[in-house]
Amino acid sequence: MRSYDGKRASTQKAVRTVLLAILFHTYWPKRLSRKEITGYLSYYYGETSTPALYRDLQTLTGIPVEELPEPDAENLAGWCEEQRGRKRLAITYERRTATFGLAQSFFSIDINEDEARAFVALQEGFAPGTPYAGAVQNLLQRWEWLFTEKSRQLVRQKRKRHARPVLLPLSPVVDYSQHGETILSLDQALEEGAYVSFAYTPLVQSWDAEPVWHEHIEPFELEYRDGHWYFTGFVFESNTFLDFRVDRMRPGSLHKKHEHFHPGSRQRPGVRIRYWVSPMLARHGSLSVRLRDQQVTMLEGDQGAIVEGVAKSVWWARRLLLGYGEQVKALEPEKLVLMMRETAGVMHGLYEEEK
Repeated sequence: MRSYDGKRASTQKAVRTVLLAILFHTYWPKRLSRKEITGYLSYYYGETSTPALYRDLQTLTGIPVEELPEPDAENLAGWCEEQRGRKRLAITYERRTATFGLAQSFFSIDINEDEARAFVALQEGFAPGTPYAGAVQNLLQRWEWLFTEKSRQLVRQKRKRHARPVLLPLSPVVDYSQHGETILSLDQALEEGAYVSFAYTPLVQSWDAEPVWHEHIEPFELEYRDGHWYFTGFVFESNTFLDFRVDRMRPGSLHKKHEHFHPGSRQRPGVRIRYWVSPMLARHGSLSVRLRDQQVTMLEGDQGAIVEGVAKSVWWARRLLLGYGEQVKALEPEKLVLMMRETAGVMHGLYEEEK
């Protein structure tokens, strides 16, 4: 019986030690206190948690806890390499905060040149102000932590290229730094199915104007397009969908309600549009799928093409067609035709004044 108990205790210690190593890897770069560690692994540590934890740390590092280096110790990189050579974890102990943390991953991965280029493009593309920049940079940092020294050198080499970097179309056209919390809260509301309320200043009004309060809005979609964040919500009072520019929402005004709905249950009907495309675009097949249920009919005699499909709204359809300039012409619905005609007339008037 004693032999069985001893074997069981030995097995439990082995499992506990492995889980402790996994815990440090999972939470890097966050440092963990004794209380946090034993709390996460409470089933294995029991009441005498601190002595058992210190024994496990010595098993993983080969060094008593009292002798573990501080995270800012001199020659820490050299010590980490020694630990890797001894096949031991490089765990540091910060006495001031009484926390432990990994200084170097026990595992490593190699990347090739193409992956190094992609890594640098992501790092430089997700600069401050771009969608989820902070979260993406944290993920990239945790990924880079796993790189071998050879792979890190490859990344540094690609970052020093003399040619201009690959440009990802992610940079916003206005400063969204003060709207970061709003974007994250809208995303959470979409995921949770929570109604929201917020103060909004329409584009046609000055930012100094009194904002309009929108209450009990059902989130439908959050989209980043052409350097702007757009939020679409269903408004019960008017029984319609409205599109909002997130940078026109007053910072700090967004509130999630306690009431919830089932996400994904509502469908936006959209508006069916029809437009002509010039022979040049049609000839080269430059017709990206921008509409739901999009259909393209090529006209005989190199006369272009007719595109039909469902757009989110007439406003979105107008933005789509304006992006093609003089290469397209709205055909249906009449509201879109009139809107495009009015826009073209205003532009014509502006250029007339310059003569």
